[in-house]
Amino acid sequence: MSWDRSWAFEKKSVLISDVEENARSILKEYNDITVVVEQEASDCITCFFTVPSGAEAHTVEISVYHMGGKSYVVSLEADAADNENQALADTLAEDLAEAFGGEPLEE
Repeated sequence: MSWDRSWAFEKKSVLISDVEENARSILKEYNDITVVVEQEASDCITCFFTVPSGAEAHTVEISVYHMGGKSYVVSLEADAADNENQALADTLAEDLAEAFGGEPLEE
């Protein structure tokens, strides 16, 4: 993956608990992946997925940004954490976006 991807969705509000619930829900489909969710700013909640890879672990970082009003974006940035080197990053981001009912933004 060498580009950023994002999905838009509308919701009255998104709390850290909403993101945690959706992130943990999608992980039921995966083995050995864990997630920590942090409120990084008043308009940004980020999921840090830990993906084991042999003796190492890699981090996939996916953020949910509040764009104002009812507008939100799920964002997968290629240069965040280990996203660029993880084929699974794209899949996790798509799964999280789908959990929120997100639609892909034009790239």
